Amino acid sequence: MVRFFSLVLFLAGIAAPAFAPVFAQDIGGLSSTALSRCAGRVGIDTRQSDAAFGVIALDGMPWLTIERTEESVGSQPISTTVTGTGEYRRRNGTSVPFRFTCVLDAKGEALMFHATPLMRRLGDVLPPSIVVGGVATYGEKMTLPRGVELRVQLLDVAKTPAAEILAEQVVRSGWQVPIPFALRLPKETSFEGRKLAITARLVLAHQALFELKQPLPVVGTDFLKPIELVLDKAEPAKR
Repeated sequence: MVRFFSLVLFLAGIAAPAFAPVFAQDIGGLSSTALSRCAGRVGIDTRQSDAAFGVIALDGMPWLTIERTEESVGSQPISTTVTGTGEYRRRNGTSVPFRFTCVLDAKGEALMFHATPLMRRLGDVLPPSIVVGGVATYGEKMTLPRGVELRVQLLDVAKTPAAEILAEQVVRSGWQVPIPFALRLPKETSFEGRKLAITARLVLAHQALFELKQPLPVVGTDFLKPIELVLDKAEPAKR
């Protein structure tokens, strides 16, 4: 645990594929591919350094900040700085919320990820929030390949022509199925006139393996109990 939070993870000398521009809309529907890049980097490195690796979840909207920059890490130029919140869970059931900073180069490759645990005993806590949480699993009997991530979003589907993303999370799981998730909304969020639904998919290298065929409607009582999402095998992407 200590090693995870003290690591500053550099990718110098590690080959990685080139990605689309950071602010492009991703196939998974994330508001930005930056969150996925950061989750992928910390998932790989934590699995290598911690045999008890369990679940790492990074929060997206509305808790994520993405900023352009012209700084550098050593000799590596930085294009984007991503800051936000997340949670680390180990196999023994313990969990630690954290704040993170992740930096990306011009190709969208993660150069560094650094997480700092919240000091809850000193009153350092996440902002008050409404949580829509649960687990996601899939119908087929198979082991997921390494590198798969769960992408979950809470949408307002009353908006037209496109749904509004209210909250999102990317989850990397080293061992656990079903995979837990928690979508956090600011405590003061108003639901008047909104029509809520959850969408989710398991993605590997831009390719959806399993997904909800249709967004799952969410009503007020769903905020009080865990939601179980059962994902179906995704259709092959059309070329």
